[in-house]
Amino acid sequence: MILHYLKIAWRNLLKYRTQNIISIIGLAVGLFSFTVCFYCSRFIESRDHCFINHDRIAQLCLYDSTAGHYFSGTPVPLSHDLRNLTDQLEAVSFVAYPRECPFDIEVKPGKSLPYELRRMETDSLYARLFTPRILAGSWTTASHTPNALVMTRKTAVRIFGNINEAIGKTCTMTRKLPTSPESTPFEGGIVYTIQAVMEDTPMNNSLHFMETVDMLVLNDSEGVLQSPKNREMTGGNTYALLKPEIDFRQLETVLAERISTWQLYGTTYKVKEFPIGQFPTFSRGLSVVSGITAAMGLLILLVGLVNFFHFLIGSYFNRTREFSLMKVNGCKDRQLFYLLFTQSLLVMLVASLLMLCGIELTEGRVDYSLQFFSMTFDKTLLLEQAAQYILLLIVLCSVVCVVSTIRIRRMTIQTGLRGEQHHRQKHRGRNLMLGVQFFICWVFVTLTAGLYLQAEKTSSTLLNTLSRQEKASILSIPLDYQFLTQADKQQLINRFKSHAAVKDVLMADIGYLQGMSGNCMMTEKDNQDSWIEVNIMAVPKNFFTFMNIPLEQGHGLNTATDMVADRTWQQRMEKDVMGMTLYDSQRGYTVCGICPSFQNDTYTQSVGFVFISSENSNGYIGHCYLKCESGQADAVRTWVKQVLRESLPESVTAQVNTLTDDIREDQPLENKLKDIVLFFAIVSIILTLLGVYSSITLDTERRQKEVAIRKVNGAGVPQIILLFARLYIILLTGSAVLAFPLLYFALMQWKRMYTVFFDCGFFFWAGIFIFVAVITTLTVIFRILRIARQNPAEVIKRE
Repeated sequence: MILHYLKIAWRNLLKYRTQNIISIIGLAVGLFSFTVCFYCSRFIESRDHCFINHDRIAQLCLYDSTAGHYFSGTPVPLSHDLRNLTDQLEAVSFVAYPRECPFDIEVKPGKSLPYELRRMETDSLYARLFTPRILAGSWTTASHTPNALVMTRKTAVRIFGNINEAIGKTCTMTRKLPTSPESTPFEGGIVYTIQAVMEDTPMNNSLHFMETVDMLVLNDSEGVLQSPKNREMTGGNTYALLKPEIDFRQLETVLAERISTWQLYGTTYKVKEFPIGQFPTFSRGLSVVSGITAAMGLLILLVGLVNFFHFLIGSYFNRTREFSLMKVNGCKDRQLFYLLFTQSLLVMLVASLLMLCGIELTEGRVDYSLQFFSMTFDKTLLLEQAAQYILLLIVLCSVVCVVSTIRIRRMTIQTGLRGEQHHRQKHRGRNLMLGVQFFICWVFVTLTAGLYLQAEKTSSTLLNTLSRQEKASILSIPLDYQFLTQADKQQLINRFKSHAAVKDVLMADIGYLQGMSGNCMMTEKDNQDSWIEVNIMAVPKNFFTFMNIPLEQGHGLNTATDMVADRTWQQRMEKDVMGMTLYDSQRGYTVCGICPSFQNDTYTQSVGFVFISSENSNGYIGHCYLKCESGQADAVRTWVKQVLRESLPESVTAQVNTLTDDIREDQPLENKLKDIVLFFAIVSIILTLLGVYSSITLDTERRQKEVAIRKVNGAGVPQIILLFARLYIILLTGSAVLAFPLLYFALMQWKRMYTVFFDCGFFFWAGIFIFVAVITTLTVIFRILRIARQNPAEVIKRE
């Protein structure tokens, strides 16, 4: 009997092979996209589940009831006071924010290499709360050793090749920390010892969400935990492990009674607790990201399911004559269900196989990273979740088959033998599905267009005195290496300049998109009450010519006390600033020129820039820009990488980007997401067009006789095209009327993130509508013309 069901199902699949191919492809792509998106969403929502005690861990925070906001971080002494609550808490631990620091690491006896590693300071009670899995060494030894490191497995393998080789190795920090004692030299020199290696913590944790941490630091002489000033600083969070019989409400009551407030910076804060990962601002932001990701996956899956179930249900009701004959011959409901379910199961299994193949083929290619966010997909977990969704889809198909069986069973034999269907109702359902597909199509096409236009807008706004071609021909080279002296860096730059295609060189203390040299100056010498906010850039004398920044007034930086202000700062001061003097802690600077507004950020409104000579800071070199001859940037980049590989230690990866690359990295939202959303837009367009093509094919084949009669009565090709195209014009227009206002509201919310935004006026929406309308029209006309050109006599004779 099973072979019989399979044979009948296979014959029906071949009978409507085009529609079934469309259904299979649409379902496979929809499932793949849905699985990837929901992997991200589930990864976010399952944060902190990697900790065994996650349901008993509380995060403590400070709340300003007057201002109505939460303070970022907590001071270390708060954790000491909380340890007195022994009747409520098993342990309390302070965990500092992760910090990237330079180290000279002893990789083997007599050989040390420099590394930039992310360290996270904590105390010995960390193990009670977060139960790290120790693979080598001893946590107990580390907790009793000054300046002890507990390195992660991945970092230990990367540096030493073997986790056991890491134990006992020394790591010398080569930069002073902000929390270091005054006696610590600027170049560091503090020695740490690796006492243990632990398993990597999954990145969906609240301690360092979606960021890697290379090591934990215990008993740190340079850290915030041992700093005598830690009562007036935060720099981390406090976590508490509740006793099994204590819940969060009881802890809230106890905190209100015993530790109700905390004084910090002259403000009184209330001490509040939340389950780990549920800190309001943190959880709200993640919920938005999770919701958007899940919504994108659901929309794409919905497009694929619409095609799948439309064809599936349609094929069932196109066989009513066959099913009626089966009923006459004694076919039962159960047998009819098996027949329908076998057909749907075949289509679904083929689509699932394609989806699983897609996961295998794209392994490692769907990983992505933003500026402070990275996502790596675990193929095993992704396949496991895909299998879950396939099972859910099988259940859904079985429900559809049950409903279809009931409807077919209720149909009279006479109606089924005549082949009469509720065509109007069926068409309404089909048209509703097509409308949903068009709605989803508008969503993704609009988001794609918006992301690309915003990427172009931000790229042209940042460092706007340079053209697009000039940004692509300027190389950006980080040189902020602690192991290089100023003389070493200057020697490297001289080698860079030796390439014939290098036109000019610009040295900087920091990359111009990564920050600034300072942010405050005084209007009165030695008057600490006269500090004003202003962005300071220490630049060499060739800065203005290199960056193509013209001077609107005055002259450039000719002397050590000259200062150039940009137009934004002058307008903010609301007066003529020429000749005005500002002071830092060492000297005064007089405004000698005015330049156009300097734009290096599109997320926050600039307070204005002033430019002083970098010679005053001994010309510290932390970054280098090379302006190349047109079309020669790649050749110069190859040369620079070769020089860096020859000069830098083997542990340091040479980084050489163009200024265009830097801008893309600085604007990760639009530049990273635009390609992802473009993929979804292409998928939604293709699936929608396939659905339209299938529908118009069924319509034209069923109404061939009507078209032939109309042609005999004098109807031309335009009239026949309009006869079929009217429905799709209504669907396009109706779905756009519903989608565009919602999308406009979404764009207005997005716009609030930027100081500049692309023009989303009439022509933006008109262009999107025309684009989708044109490709839909071409799809519809292509099919209609085939039937419109048929000989009416042949059609009538065939009918």
